[in-house]
Amino acid sequence: MPDPIRLYLDFASPYSYFMLAPLRQLAQAHGRELELRPILLWAVFKQQGVENPLGKPARRGYFLEDVVRSAAFFGAPFRIPEPLQISAHLAGRLFHARTAAAPEAGPVLATEIFERFFARGEDITKPEVLAALPCLAALPADTVREMLDGAIGRERLAHAIEKACADGVIGVPFVTLDGESFFGADRLPQIAWRLEQQRAAAAARL
Repeated sequence: MPDPIRLYLDFASPYSYFMLAPLRQLAQAHGRELELRPILLWAVFKQQGVENPLGKPARRGYFLEDVVRSAAFFGAPFRIPEPLQISAHLAGRLFHARTAAAPEAGPVLATEIFERFFARGEDITKPEVLAALPCLAALPADTVREMLDGAIGRERLAHAIEKACADGVIGVPFVTLDGESFFGADRLPQIAWRLEQQRAAAAARL
């Protein structure tokens, strides 16, 4: 079996939000598992000594223009969050803790987190917003609190950040596919092209 397609994402990243659904569809079409790795991009940048890119007015201005255009391009409901930049550590802990016990829950959980933040404008830095996600409704309240604050989520998120640095992540979304790296939602056509190449090569060997 081929290795999973790995997607490094940050729940505060609109481009990660835009990429998730089409990359899932692409992985399914090619019979590939998609492994989601939420990280905190600011923590990766801190380890790499990289300054906040949106600290520059020109970059911030372009970003604000481009995310609106990109949302329309991908057909994703979107509103610019306020504040624009947050630390999505609670969402990251929640994801890692939940998927430690139920890996299959990851895609729906990630989708609901993104939708709350970017489509509905809700504040995912607040525990009560995350605890109210529909996919967690059947879980006891104390279980959800432990996922948000407990050691498992913290440790797994920290490990994902360390792994991202080791894998050379320079931004999000960042995909690793069979030893190759692809940065940005605009690399989806190249990922599709590479997967088609692999499909053709496999068919030729039959």
